[in-house]
Amino acid sequence: MLKMIGKEVLKPQSKEITSYVLKNIVLWLADNNPRTLFHSGSLFHWLRKGLDMLRTAISLNQIPYYMIPERNLIAERRLDVEQQRVLVSILTDMMQEGPMVLRRLSKIRTAIICHPEPLLWYRKRRNELEVLLLDQKDNILQPLNNRVIEILVEIIVRMF
Repeated sequence: MLKMIGKEVLKPQSKEITSYVLKNIVLWLADNNPRTLFHSGSLFHWLRKGLDMLRTAISLNQIPYYMIPERNLIAERRLDVEQQRVLVSILTDMMQEGPMVLRRLSKIRTAIICHPEPLLWYRKRRNELEVLLLDQKDNILQPLNNRVIEILVEIIVRMF
């Protein structure tokens, strides 16, 4: 994901942020954190950490090369102050977007457009749950609670 962001979002702004720099960020993250923290449920957490690490590296003009830590990968890129400002601003915006940052990636957008059924199915279930939860103030609580449980079970089953 970080590499996709680099290619599609950052590269048009600055050619100096290469996949090589991004790979080094991933290596540093993997090296400095226990393996147990990396799982499918933590993808966006680590994507955000990677974006934050890149933003810090650009701001400080400092990221050590993984194989030779004395070597600074960012200083070799010669980013000027304006490029730094633009890149830091873009990275800050992307971090604030959270998982919605995926909408910036053309491959992900294409996948969603080509296969909208799962997304539509989840949206329909979410809307139904919201309506049911709003209607709980009426006297028909038990049938509504039963339907809420049915929907939640259906969602969990579908997710697996």
